[in-house]
Amino acid sequence: MPRQIDTVPTPAHVKPKKLIVLSAPRTGTHGLYLALKELGFKPYHMAEVLKAGAPAVKIMNDGLNAEMFHIGEPYTRAEFDKWFADYDVINEMPFFMLHSIIKAYPDAKFLLTERNPEKWAKSFVNTIGMLAVQLKSFPMSVFRFFDEFTYGMGYMGNAVLGYYSNGYGLTPTGQKYLAENYRNYIAEVKRIVPPEQLLVCKLEDGFGWNEICPYLGVPIPKTEWPSLNKPEEFHEVAGPKIQHAFTKGLVGMTSMVVPVVAVGFWYLRKGRLAI
Repeated sequence: MPRQIDTVPTPAHVKPKKLIVLSAPRTGTHGLYLALKELGFKPYHMAEVLKAGAPAVKIMNDGLNAEMFHIGEPYTRAEFDKWFADYDVINEMPFFMLHSIIKAYPDAKFLLTERNPEKWAKSFVNTIGMLAVQLKSFPMSVFRFFDEFTYGMGYMGNAVLGYYSNGYGLTPTGQKYLAENYRNYIAEVKRIVPPEQLLVCKLEDGFGWNEICPYLGVPIPKTEWPSLNKPEEFHEVAGPKIQHAFTKGLVGMTSMVVPVVAVGFWYLRKGRLAI
């Protein structure tokens, strides 16, 4: 089965990558995305996936499947350059395909934001985890088949939840494995990225302009950092997409059910008249 990325034409120009952010979701990546835009960079983040829709979700899931589950061929520099041609920062996507992206850009400048693993697990559960479960539960378990984008996001959320919880999901055991595997992820980043190419910041110690601007060689703005990494921000972004999928699914189901009911009444009436 062809990959979505293979349908993307080879770009005439690819922006040099000024920074690759290896941070996991729920570690301040959305605030960093907004901050980098304010500084004049063009970062790719999950927010760009939400804007681009189903094709971008397919590209993300194909890369995730190859990296995490060994389904299909891992992306190389050629595929990443297609995907991120117009962007000079890659943010959050590397979490889903760490080894592939480091192999593709071995000389890049990298950034990792750490978070207390137990706090990260709790935040993941309250946002991505809850959304993944919601999309597998009725009625969204049915409605998502009427919306390609939501189907793909549901797949991604459940794949990552299953992978990092060792299959235990949102249970206490699952949360324990989420924290443990996140801790392992941080250790793996530090193991494979040369320390002179990696800036590590701890979210609980404060993460903002003072940490990233000197590393990027840009002046520190006088404005406030644009995001506080609150769960409410996640739901504000994801909520409209889920509402759209719900409405689309409801309309789709109605368009299927009404004719079936009408035909049923017709046959019932015909049967009664024939008695």
